[in-house]
Amino acid sequence: MSETASQRLNQIDQGFFNEPVDFRSEVIYFIIVDRFCDGHSQLSSDIEGSEQEESKGLYDRTQQDWGKYWGGNLQGIINKIPYLKSLGVTSLWLSPLFEQVSDLQFSRAPMHGYWTRDFKRLNPRFLKKDESTRLSESATLRLLIDSCHRAGIKVVLDIVCNHSSPDINGSKGVVLDDGVPLADFNDDVNNFYYHEGEITDWEDEYQLIHLEMMGLATFNEKNIAYRDYIKSAIKGWLDAGVDALRVDTLKHMPIWFWQEFTTEMKSHKPGLFMFGEYGFSKPWEQRSVDYANNIGMSILDFGLCDGIRFCFSGQEPGGFYQVERILGYDRVYHRANELVTFIDNHDMPRFLSAVPDEQLLDLAMVLLLTLRGVPCLFYGTEQYLRNDTNGGQDPYNRPMMDRWDEESHSFQLVQALLSLRERNQALAFGSHHTAWVNESFYLYTRNFRDSAVLVMMNRSDSEHVASVDNIQFPDGTYTCHLTGYPVTISNGKLEHYVVNGKTALVISVEGAPVTGQVVAVFQVNGFETKPGQSLAITGSCQELGAWDHDRAFGMEYVNDNTWLATVPFDASTGSLVNYKFLVRQDADYPILENLTTRKLVLPEQGRIAVDCFWGQST
Repeated sequence: MSETASQRLNQIDQGFFNEPVDFRSEVIYFIIVDRFCDGHSQLSSDIEGSEQEESKGLYDRTQQDWGKYWGGNLQGIINKIPYLKSLGVTSLWLSPLFEQVSDLQFSRAPMHGYWTRDFKRLNPRFLKKDESTRLSESATLRLLIDSCHRAGIKVVLDIVCNHSSPDINGSKGVVLDDGVPLADFNDDVNNFYYHEGEITDWEDEYQLIHLEMMGLATFNEKNIAYRDYIKSAIKGWLDAGVDALRVDTLKHMPIWFWQEFTTEMKSHKPGLFMFGEYGFSKPWEQRSVDYANNIGMSILDFGLCDGIRFCFSGQEPGGFYQVERILGYDRVYHRANELVTFIDNHDMPRFLSAVPDEQLLDLAMVLLLTLRGVPCLFYGTEQYLRNDTNGGQDPYNRPMMDRWDEESHSFQLVQALLSLRERNQALAFGSHHTAWVNESFYLYTRNFRDSAVLVMMNRSDSEHVASVDNIQFPDGTYTCHLTGYPVTISNGKLEHYVVNGKTALVISVEGAPVTGQVVAVFQVNGFETKPGQSLAITGSCQELGAWDHDRAFGMEYVNDNTWLATVPFDASTGSLVNYKFLVRQDADYPILENLTTRKLVLPEQGRIAVDCFWGQST
């Protein structure tokens, strides 16, 4: 191999570890940019294109017309970064920032960001007057990303690859390539779009992929020119400093497209975390599970969202059994602990519109922030934001953020829970153990290494007396992080403990975090262990036992299909490590994977995540 080729290979190897790649410790805050905060003056002269926009009726400064722009912008987000930092969120998911069509459809403007005109330019309505909309030239975008990063907050961009814009006054699907005309649905000489009408059967896979969702011009992903355009566009945003991607409408494009797209994005930005919207996915629906397991990105957990909402709304019976039912399916996912969890979003009524009880929202937030997965808060939830017009359906689930009270009960509840998530690794990595569940009372623990969190919750109006055995939590007397009440665990039992109605208690044991020059979070799926079995990692370096099976690094149980270990490396940093997984058995010789070895180039320092599937080397 030539010196140049060798140097290039080394650069590629090291490039894969430029940034931490584990998103399980993150907490996401989802912002509709237009409805969060106006950081500009309300004078029309300060608004980009104000006279033209006002004449078209795209803006409503009175914030009464729910289909129009209300004035939120990137400067408004920058101004509120201290608030978000104080709350404890670590990632901001921003609604799409792309340049949109500049017209109304039935009195609706594209304030949501999903009617894109140019995927390589910014929406000027989110910028200062006369500011360039080119990614490389926008001072406000640069300031936003830099300000977030200085605060330790990642930026997650919402992207849509499935469609552009609907028919608006005779124009449909007009797309530019950094200002240069590229495609037009009504003059589609380059075959950028499908032309097969709207979806009528939402269970028909062909219709989902080829037909239009709500009249939106649907891209033809078979066209390599389209694929090259959309991939180059999103790479530009990653180059601008975006840290992660939320991907719209997964179910409407084929698996092979997402595999290609994800591979290119992660090759361009190694360690990139991506999660997508497979609308209304359920773990018992195989197609959505296939997408979650096979496209290289995580998905939004609609199943758990429904379970939590049904638990408190009573729309379906079962109470906390609704939540347990969903968690019981975790084994079908390769990475259930990377599913992005939520209790409401921009496509459904806010939680308080469905369950008009702030105490029950508090309980739902405790569930969201202590169960497995990467939790995502919809903007304003921490201030009980809501509008119940038309049952809170779209667009009334998108009110303007109107409170920033850091002393409010709801803010401090979320703040306390996010602080705990930061300190206790059991909430990011741990297994889930239910000690007691019925329709109204729930007691569970999250356990990882020497860390543990215990949650008990009573959703009924009356008090519940808890006497529970076999709690997987160290004995001792603890103080609840939410109420300040003492809780005593003795011999693995909770004896005659009174939990008031509509109350949650959370106690914690915070073990010492794993430290090393490099910490690698290994996760393996695909081997369902039986009683008496556990997994471990054996390998070529001292940290993994130097192939001595008795010294292999033990892994932690997460669920029936998932084991995880955080391994510290000091002696082997910067080197190539060979390794494989084995199954320890009480009385028998270990079961080893039937493959040669896996290979991993360790960085010199930092934290990495290594996701594997039993018996598969890639």
